[in-house]
Amino acid sequence: MLEKRFKKHLIDKEVTQKSVADHFGWTSQYLRQLMAGKTMGPAADKNLQSVKDYLGMK
Repeated sequence: MLEKRFKKHLIDKEVTQKSVADHFGWTSQYLRQLMAGKTMGPAADKNLQSVKDYLGMK
């Protein structure tokens, strides 16, 4: 469900997954893993929150 919310926000903000990944200096693959919940741990949690803040998600 979280992955769908991310995709909706990307569309709403008219940005691509690649542009968000580039903004943070990550690969698109890493961002996709974050959005899918496949990356765990404190760093992943912090990065996930950073993406949510960047996209204006609650």
